[in-house]
Amino acid sequence: MSLGRHIQVVRSTPPRSFVIRVLVTRETLPVQVVPSLSSLFSRKDPPAWEPGWCPFLRKEGENLYTCTIHPFRPRICREFRCMTMRILDSSGREAGRVKGRSSLVSEDNGLAQIWNDAVAPLACLPPGEFSRRCREILESHGYGVEIFDE
Repeated sequence: MSLGRHIQVVRSTPPRSFVIRVLVTRETLPVQVVPSLSSLFSRKDPPAWEPGWCPFLRKEGENLYTCTIHPFRPRICREFRCMTMRILDSSGREAGRVKGRSSLVSEDNGLAQIWNDAVAPLACLPPGEFSRRCREILESHGYGVEIFDE
């Protein structure tokens, strides 16, 4: 959703081909709406689409969103990771991702234990304080923290 302000349709070639410009990377490329998603793409009113969203994103149902150009999406979309925090191990490799405040995705059992015992109980703190305390705890155990959203 938030990438909408960065993806601009330069021109369209009906019925489903477009040239887009990614303002962040200055990349210009052709994209095509997946044929099986063309009826979904044609919905341009709320709740299927809202102003500010990516021009190719559509809402199909409750909490279900679909990229109608997924196989042709730009690099910024391919590299985008939906998370509020990324946790790095001592070598700088990703050890875990956090969505919201409580949803840790990690295969690092030590990190999961630290998260469950020391970080998750802090989820009720105000955003800035939660981030600060979370960083302190994880860094004291040798992890690096990148916070994307407070």
